[in-house]
Amino acid sequence: MQELPLSTLKSLKNVLLKDAKRGPGRGAGIKKWTDRHAETRKKLDETMLAFRLARRAVGETKGCLRAVRQAVGIPVDEVARRLGVCRWEVFRLEKSESESRIMLSTLRRAAAALDCELVYGLTPREGTLEEMAAAQKAAHEKALDESHEKRRAEAKATEEKILKQIGWRRAFLKDLRRGLRKAGMKVR
Repeated sequence: MQELPLSTLKSLKNVLLKDAKRGPGRGAGIKKWTDRHAETRKKLDETMLAFRLARRAVGETKGCLRAVRQAVGIPVDEVARRLGVCRWEVFRLEKSESESRIMLSTLRRAAAALDCELVYGLTPREGTLEEMAAAQKAAHEKALDESHEKRRAEAKATEEKILKQIGWRRAFLKDLRRGLRKAGMKVR
């Protein structure tokens, strides 16, 4: 495990984000982008800092139950007694956790049997929630612009098609509109 000489939360954040890459956001809606969750993202980023550091220090371990049990030196029989199950069940729990098939309630019970507390969290693979939100906003705005451009192009194509079908030219239609406006009629 790598030891990091960090004394403040800011310096810890800088170490974690030093090599973070920004990626494009996934999918985007067409509604106007509003940023109502900026404060929540900031709080979550601060909270997730410890999780990201733990993931970096420990690596991607699949089975924390077995690792903690062995690191602390608690025998399988003792864990089984605390859980009120046979020792075979403890091995089954460790295996189901390593295969990502364990239920959170079962994992919480097993953690309690190891005198630990289950802490559940989600962390971005790269960067922070702020960076993810910025990428999502950029992707949303790009999709919105593309949507508007597409609608304009479709409207223009439809107008051209109609004008072609009825045989009028754009200039004639423009003159007709101008004449109708002069006559006091409302025309688009």
